[in-house]
Amino acid sequence: MRPTSHSLLALALLVLSACSGCTTPEAKTPDATPAEQAPEPPSERDKARSELAGGEEIKEARGVSLDKLSDSQKTSFFQIINSEPSACDKPHSIAVSLRDDGSCRDSLVVAQLIADALVQGATVSAIRDALDVVVAGLKPRDIPTKGRPVWGNENAPVTVVVFADFTCPHCRAEVPKLRAAIDQFRGRAKLVFKYFPLQGLGHERSRFAALAAEAAHEQGKFWEMHDQIFEHFGVLEDEDIMGYARAVGLDLDKFRASYEGKKGDARIDADRKDGETLEIGGTPAVFVNGRMMNELLFGGTLPGWIDDALKR
Repeated sequence: MRPTSHSLLALALLVLSACSGCTTPEAKTPDATPAEQAPEPPSERDKARSELAGGEEIKEARGVSLDKLSDSQKTSFFQIINSEPSACDKPHSIAVSLRDDGSCRDSLVVAQLIADALVQGATVSAIRDALDVVVAGLKPRDIPTKGRPVWGNENAPVTVVVFADFTCPHCRAEVPKLRAAIDQFRGRAKLVFKYFPLQGLGHERSRFAALAAEAAHEQGKFWEMHDQIFEHFGVLEDEDIMGYARAVGLDLDKFRASYEGKKGDARIDADRKDGETLEIGGTPAVFVNGRMMNELLFGGTLPGWIDDALKR
């Protein structure tokens, strides 16, 4: 059976990080009975929606490409942007943002997403269901990066942060692509690596790999060790790791003291805690200037996200 537009959009929203299946599922607690479930209080955006009801209806959308919309889809588009609050937490609709608030780039981004989703067959209700997640994803989060490994120009205006695990196959495939994307921007973007060691079956040596990478980072050779670990994916016994340290030219005595003494534990735990605070669903999880990258916006590519960040 072909998925409905609603399920397609919901599925796209759920797949925010390519390796979410690598995480260990948490045990589920029994669902509460209806009598025990308290109704959820309305969100700030729900309150804003109610305040917009019956307000001004605008039939223009400056900067949004509507060429591919049918007449009925245009009607739906204007219905949505006149009844959905600004993506910049302003006390007006997306439509008013487009007309009067050029500083609110996020409203333009969301409006174009709405138009594109309608062209692809999404229903009005599916789009409305998705918008809270989309708008929340556009809000930058504070991510500590001091002392973490950097690829590229440390003074670049765009910071890409990746939370990754050395035993996750998707990280092995994607992180080199992230570096290639950074290189495209010739000093205008940098990549910062943060550890997010996974737990459970298949990830037993995850923390040991992170300890090895951090021990190499202490000697200025994080990326060389990073490449060795991913090149020899899954080969992570202590003797293998010592071989990688030798291959990249590390001081073996210093490396062994750090690795075996688990000197990097505090750094790794801090990175993992940062990821949990951000509620990332798996690895790799990528943030561009604090905004969590997803496939719904800016072409779903890192260059697209970096381009947008450079325009802000």
